[in-house]
Amino acid sequence: MGSEVGLTDEQPAHIVVLDAFWIDQTEVTNAMYSECVEAGKCNEPFDLAAYNDPQYSDHPVFYVSWSDAVAYCSWVDRRLPTEAEWEKAASWNPSTNQKLVYPWGNDYDCAKGNFDDETELDASLMHDGSLSCDGYARTAPVGSFPAGASPYGALDLGGNVWEWVHDAFIEVDPFDATIQNYYAMSPAVNPMGVDPATSEYRSMRGGSWNWTFGFGRAAYRLWYGKDDRYDAVGFRCALSD
Repeated sequence: MGSEVGLTDEQPAHIVVLDAFWIDQTEVTNAMYSECVEAGKCNEPFDLAAYNDPQYSDHPVFYVSWSDAVAYCSWVDRRLPTEAEWEKAASWNPSTNQKLVYPWGNDYDCAKGNFDDETELDASLMHDGSLSCDGYARTAPVGSFPAGASPYGALDLGGNVWEWVHDAFIEVDPFDATIQNYYAMSPAVNPMGVDPATSEYRSMRGGSWNWTFGFGRAAYRLWYGKDDRYDAVGFRCALSD
């Protein structure tokens, strides 16, 4: 996991051994999350506009915190994937034993994930020069980009919404190579992240419809406070074998 050509907090690239696990094929949708809310086990999203709109029932739930994601996954007898599990599901090709840059391969393709706002919110070009390509201004229904599936068949691991993962994150300057981060000293078997008591931050992976950060690279890492809620952050769950 990790990348030698990414930012400092993605380095060094290193070998990790993981026990077998399952991971959800898609991000948790508004309809799925609403069942937990109705059962009294989950908080409603911070903003309800999309959540309450039937047109978005099969879109990923967002405006949910890391704590909300943990509650949902627990309710369905699962858990959040670790960073290592998420990155393996997103980038490891078990047939060739090779690490991929993106879930679908090593070359960026904005048609294989939901990465931009179709210039509805701003006129920024994608970094390949295109104005728009995915057809959705914000989120897309989960599974809308089958050509972007990972080698394991997981969908939307690049784009749509950022995804909360289990690991706590020590905030460091990702451009400062003098700062040692967890990647430089993490266990080689089933790494679980730093002690949650040491940080209020939690890791996120995968990029989103707001394409600015990472462009969907599987090794790219971002973090927010565990109780923060944003319009481009959702999650999926995992299960130990």
